[in-house]
Amino acid sequence: MQKYFIIFWVILVVMSGVFGTRASLLSDLNLVFQIVLLMILLAGFRFGKNKTGGSLKIHGRLMTVLAVLNGLSILLVMGPSLFTNFGAVAGEIFVIGFPLTLLHHSIGLIAEILGVVLVFRKFGKVRTWMRIAFMLWLVALLLGIGLYFMYYLA
Repeated sequence: MQKYFIIFWVILVVMSGVFGTRASLLSDLNLVFQIVLLMILLAGFRFGKNKTGGSLKIHGRLMTVLAVLNGLSILLVMGPSLFTNFGAVAGEIFVIGFPLTLLHHSIGLIAEILGVVLVFRKFGKVRTWMRIAFMLWLVALLLGIGLYFMYYLA
């Protein structure tokens, strides 16, 4: 079973993507997945603004799904990609890609940790922290999309 999982993973990483870029299939699928997560985030934001009992329950469920799925994406796709390509990225320390990659990584990690904490343990002025997490996640997403274009289309 483990052998088939490894073969499947290698195919995803090595096989060229679906958008006709230099990106792997896994990178292209993750880009689409992140856009789907954005739709979940926006739907959750909308349900949170309604402030009725039912809409707040849906908001909480959507944000939980978002935090878990994004965490899996970080652990299974983005983290390994960062570690695998860190040497190449760090070799260009004076080129814009290195600081943008680190900025994307840092903001995204802070947003994910904050999102998980908010989903599983409330603290302080929750609305303020939710808005901060929302903005950090959007910035990290936009940086990630920008990095995709920079690394795979430029």
